[in-house]
Amino acid sequence: MKYSQKNDLPGFPWEGKFTTKKEIEEYFSNPEGIQCLLCGRIFEALGAHLHAIHGIFHDEYRARYGLPWSRGLVSKKVSNRLSEALTKRIENGSFIPKPDHKAAVKRILEGARRKDQPFFKEIKSEMTRRSNQERVKYSHKDYENVLSVMLKRQITLNQACMDKALPAKSRVLDYAESNPEFRKKLLDTYYALPYAVQARADMFSPQFYEDLRRLKGRGLSGTEIGEKLGISSQTVHIRLEQINLEVVKSE
Repeated sequence: MKYSQKNDLPGFPWEGKFTTKKEIEEYFSNPEGIQCLLCGRIFEALGAHLHAIHGIFHDEYRARYGLPWSRGLVSKKVSNRLSEALTKRIENGSFIPKPDHKAAVKRILEGARRKDQPFFKEIKSEMTRRSNQERVKYSHKDYENVLSVMLKRQITLNQACMDKALPAKSRVLDYAESNPEFRKKLLDTYYALPYAVQARADMFSPQFYEDLRRLKGRGLSGTEIGEKLGISSQTVHIRLEQINLEVVKSE
């Protein structure tokens, strides 16, 4: 669904319902404000409008359109303004939260009666998938396969582990920490990758530094060195500075 920027009232009230988190984010991202899906008009906040014009309350509106129960019905601009104001109050110490136990109990009871909105099924499904992935017992072969993918596709560990069929990056690093042999293989894999890939992972091989020193010794500029090594001139300058600092420390 596309949200009107000109208060195009025909076509409202909208008879649909949000079913994904992406759709909800798009709804709240309108730079002009937040659109009332009952009449099509755009406001900075819907609260007073919903009650005065349509005779309904926030939660009735949220229930009808599948919106998050806890999200304010305000424009992105207003939301950012309120967030900044609260941050300032917290920083200067003027905000002292006072626990309202009765209100907390009321919210809990209301939450127990509310049904999950459609979009939350997507979130719960992803949470379940991640939980199941964490419980999977990977073999040494699975971790070795990560290294094979890195070499075959010429990509970093982080990129390889985006494949849902492979262990997560954190699991690979934990395994490397407990297995010295695999840790060495992981480093060797990084060192066998092109320098451009090593730069993305910030994992440069000893050979890289040798080539860097050699080209610098030949009087090449940072741009020329970058072109020969396949990396940016900025990366060249940063690594040369690192080498110079190490030389100073050793002296």
